[in-house]
Amino acid sequence: MTTAQSHGSPNTMIDRVASLLQVFDGYPRRTLAQIARQADLPRSSAHRILQRLVELGWVEREGYQYRLGLRMFELGSKVVQRERLHQTCLPFMYALHRSTGLTVHLSALISGEVLHLERIGDWPDRGETWRPGGRQPAVHSAAGRAILAQLAEAEWPDLTFPPPATAYGVHTLTQLRRDLGRVRDRGGVAHDVQGCTAGITAVAASIGPSGSDLRAALSLCGPAETMPAQEAGDAVRIAAMDIWYAASGLARRPGRAARVAAITRAC
Repeated sequence: MTTAQSHGSPNTMIDRVASLLQVFDGYPRRTLAQIARQADLPRSSAHRILQRLVELGWVEREGYQYRLGLRMFELGSKVVQRERLHQTCLPFMYALHRSTGLTVHLSALISGEVLHLERIGDWPDRGETWRPGGRQPAVHSAAGRAILAQLAEAEWPDLTFPPPATAYGVHTLTQLRRDLGRVRDRGGVAHDVQGCTAGITAVAASIGPSGSDLRAALSLCGPAETMPAQEAGDAVRIAAMDIWYAASGLARRPGRAARVAAITRAC
């Protein structure tokens, strides 16, 4: 006697939802009967799941047919946007690394943490949190605070304040607000001097103006005792702006080359 499991039918709710959504791959519209058959689900289960997905905006219903909803396209477009940003950033990151000799990170704000998407440079070579795929509390990192400074507090994700690794880290909401004020005074550049990790200074600038939904930042890090924070901050701010111009298809600003040359000589 065969069972649903032996046929590979989805068993968990997540499996069922995934199986149902995969039906739309290559088929813009499907009826309930078609969805249930192709997803290998009982018709009643498929109908119940579809009703909930319609309520959430993941699926839309038109008469007897269903199609993927705008919420699915919205989420998919964010993935495409982030991948496009990554590809746009790479040449600027390599150029910034060559001109400053410092390590460059591309990071994104994910909930209350920053996720490092890319790194150019081998230093620091200790700690998984500095490697691509590593995460750091947003309040403890220069990249996180650069992004938060661009947002109204109502737009902040849920933030946590775990004990910082050093006495220089941000401990409280009051400290965070004070630091974000300094970030704005610097034109959007965040400084973290041994606050996240002892011996490491990082500077960061958000990519894109206030109101942008990218929530990504470019940062430079180096040894605290030799890092020229002011000059590095100017360099990372210009590079972040150049990335935004490139991603938006806008022309670079006049005089940029001279400013970059002066800054990188100082680094």
